[in-house]
Amino acid sequence: MVRFAIWASMEAFPGIEQVEKDAYALPVKKIREITPLILSGMVYGWKFEYVPYDKARGVQEYFEFTPVHELSKEEMQAVNYEKPWIKESIMNCWVEYRRTDPQLHIYKGWASVLHPRIKGEGYAPLSEGFEGLQKACAEALKYAVRNYERKWIKTKPKEISGTVFMSQPPKIGVDAGRYKVTLDFFMETDKIVEYKTF
Repeated sequence: MVRFAIWASMEAFPGIEQVEKDAYALPVKKIREITPLILSGMVYGWKFEYVPYDKARGVQEYFEFTPVHELSKEEMQAVNYEKPWIKESIMNCWVEYRRTDPQLHIYKGWASVLHPRIKGEGYAPLSEGFEGLQKACAEALKYAVRNYERKWIKTKPKEISGTVFMSQPPKIGVDAGRYKVTLDFFMETDKIVEYKTF
């Protein structure tokens, strides 16, 4: 069983017009928008590409992550949103999803093999809504990969790509008007490209 807590503000963010008559419609919509992103990382994992910043070579940092597999409509219909509660204009609930046998096989494969464990924190403005949460997740993953790269790779690589699988439920909070996302992963490195010359 995949289970994690998620929340959404009952109020519209600045610059977003709240047109729903039902007070619960907006946070429910936000929660349903966020869930596939998080769930995909816990069920199938995410692929990433990272080009570290290199001032000496004039290389700008680049980072991108995508789900290994997009959740289907049928899979999303199997998601349960349980025990909602409201506290200080925030709607909270538990997201529950029972893995299928093939998905359970994927999970056991990640958990049984000695993949490195990495962890990172990311931030993004609450006012950016779903895109802000995506940015915070990307930043958490980027810092997790970067910290691993600095610890285990002797010279800064030109590019590193791989796959991660969320090993723990995400922690999504608020810090000074920003999303604060803490993510833990198993990591599998697919490719490390080194600079051939300075």
